Amino acid sequence: MAKVKLNLLNIFQLKINKKFIEYDGKTVGDIILKFLNEYKEKLDDALLSKNKKKFNPQILILLNGRNIKYLKNYKTRLKDADDIYLSFALAGG
Repeated sequence: MAKVKLNLLNIFQLKINKKFIEYDGKTVGDIILKFLNEYKEKLDDALLSKNKKKFNPQILILLNGRNIKYLKNYKTRLKDADDIYLSFALAGG
């Protein structure tokens, strides 16, 4: 198992009132599931999938700066000291 840091940005930081949380897991999905099991009551339903075991597709999940959609999504393997960033996709100008 890898020890990783889950960095919370924008809405996640406001809802959870933390900048980051450290977890152990083998995949990105392991970390997200642990986070959701611990904090899903603090998150709006609009942020979650219908089964509440994943995030809405609008949620941006980065592993070391790379979008997990371009890796192996929730099955992306982790190694020690990886950084995962959780953000609501924002746009504007």
